[in-house]
Amino acid sequence: MRVSERMLFNSVTNQLQRQTTALIKTQEQVSTGKKINRPSDDPIGQAQVLRFEKSLETVDQHLRNINQLESFLSTSESALQTVQNQLVRVRELAVQMANATNSAADRANVAKEVQQIFDQMISVGNATLAGHSLFAGNKTTTIPFVSKGEYIGTDISPSLPITITVANDGLDITVDGVSSNVTIAAGTYTGTQLATAVQTAINGDATFQTAGVSVTGTFDTDHLVITSTAVGGASNVNITGGTAEPLLGLASGGGAINRPSGTYLGDSAESKVLIGEGATITKNIPGDRLFKGTIGGIDIFAVVGGLQTALETNDLNGIQTALANLDRADDQISNARTLLGARLKRAETDGSMLEDLRLTLATFKSERENVDITRAISDLVQQQNVLEATRATFAKLIQRSLLDFLR
Repeated sequence: MRVSERMLFNSVTNQLQRQTTALIKTQEQVSTGKKINRPSDDPIGQAQVLRFEKSLETVDQHLRNINQLESFLSTSESALQTVQNQLVRVRELAVQMANATNSAADRANVAKEVQQIFDQMISVGNATLAGHSLFAGNKTTTIPFVSKGEYIGTDISPSLPITITVANDGLDITVDGVSSNVTIAAGTYTGTQLATAVQTAINGDATFQTAGVSVTGTFDTDHLVITSTAVGGASNVNITGGTAEPLLGLASGGGAINRPSGTYLGDSAESKVLIGEGATITKNIPGDRLFKGTIGGIDIFAVVGGLQTALETNDLNGIQTALANLDRADDQISNARTLLGARLKRAETDGSMLEDLRLTLATFKSERENVDITRAISDLVQQQNVLEATRATFAKLIQRSLLDFLR
């Protein structure tokens, strides 16, 4: 077959195009470090890379979940260690005060320390991590435990302003175990003014002043709230009657709520964290089960509060009862710490396994997607040399053909 000049020209031109295309592709691989820069480079390989990427995203999410879980569990366990240390101290005090040689004054003094320990335990029960309560169940934005006793009235906004007269000015109220009847000054009040008048009446009462108890009165949106200023297990406000009780929305039978210190406001839900395909770990222990003993346990706050009351009233039998219950309380917290520790251990183990899986997936993805940079650079140099040789040959071919044509 005769090879024409045109056929030779087309052949060399096609060769230059192929070599130039290959060189550009290799240059792109060297600059990006990837051998698949678009699906057309390797459709099957690209599909595999996408599957690896999806798997890596899932693993990364599980690892983030585990990191957050470990932080939550560690913080919770540390909080319970604090509670257990406090219970140890309370038990020491109970053992000391169970001795009959101690006087009423001795027990009253120790009651003050128990009162502060109770408040510290409430603070631990209300601990948060990144703005989320540790022991409120799924109500993570709720402060789970009442730190100071409070009495919450019902909606009285339709009746505002309220007029107090001599005929309806009395309240039967108990604050921190001390009871009295107080008189609200006659007058016409807005909600805030009414709260101030109730606070003034209670704190100005001689019985309460003698006992050293007091309250703060506030008006919250549409109802009155009366809160004890005391901390500890005896902190409580309760209204039991009086002519002003229904008028002020403070009737216990009318929907008003008495919340002693230690009242639980969270829920009983457990929160589960996804750590793998179909695998979860429960991250929390709800505060009602942990501190209030709602599932076969003991109310730890009631035990410590009961000890405080027994010490204040010089009740030796009450101290002995609290001492026995403190051992159960310690076991309850110890068992919870063991449970949290087991969950934390599992999270750490699963986290290590996921880290290994992530490394394997990343290796597979890299092998399929990334270029061997040393080999790519070598190929690039070789392709450049070949292209230059082809160009030189092509130049000579064109030159010879033109000279032949001129002849």
